Amino acid sequence: MTQPSLLGLSLHIITREELRAILLDKLKREGPELTAIATVNAECLALAHQDRGYRDALGRFQLRLIDGVGVALGLRLKGVKGVERLPGRQLVPLLASLCQQQGCSLLLLGSRGWVAQEAARRLATSFPGLRAGWYSPSTLAGPKMPQAMEEKLAGLLKRLRPKVVLVALGMPKQELWIDLYRPLLEEAGVLVAVGIGGALDYLVGAVPNLPIRGGRWGLEWLFRLLAQPRKRLGRQAERLPLFIVLSIAEAVKARLASLDRGRAL
Repeated sequence: MTQPSLLGLSLHIITREELRAILLDKLKREGPELTAIATVNAECLALAHQDRGYRDALGRFQLRLIDGVGVALGLRLKGVKGVERLPGRQLVPLLASLCQQQGCSLLLLGSRGWVAQEAARRLATSFPGLRAGWYSPSTLAGPKMPQAMEEKLAGLLKRLRPKVVLVALGMPKQELWIDLYRPLLEEAGVLVAVGIGGALDYLVGAVPNLPIRGGRWGLEWLFRLLAQPRKRLGRQAERLPLFIVLSIAEAVKARLASLDRGRAL
């Protein structure tokens, strides 16, 4: 596993099989500390560049995986090889399978109520024996929950005792939520928390699944933009150009530094 940086944030290049081994070991050992995982796309890095608090929160995550094709391309421009994308929608069945294998329960937190409920049902059907719960704080404006919501969640955690929590609150809320509620999750025995964005929408068909080539080419962002133009167009119009400019500038700077080192030798 290598850790190149892009826009001031170190990322983890890891294969799916390596990630599976890490997660399986975590669930077997049941260590006291939470492993927080972020799936990073271009919007995420652009926002982290602008927002110090968000960047610091991401820096406290144990794994920052490459989700979006823009991030993969940005790293390749810097000469980083062997970049494998691990989108949040791929982590949902992976973690559900591991929980089934280890006899662990899983909690889906976020998204719309009917989406989370249906996703939990489908996962329990696809992975027989898996206990999959859900909680959808649909009125949550920011990462901080009102006291009544915190108490309800604490009660659910106590009853379900999930080892994995998949947080579908959208970026940046989901990463800030995981960082804020890490103590609550650890106290409840949660071992892994992952920000999965809109993965549950794909799982239940609320957003059409990508054709195979679309997923291979990293066009998830385009499909979600077409499905939810009002929600996404404004923020993408601001953040994606910023990411492109910054990542190209960083790649050029890295290449020039490499040339200078070569001349010095």
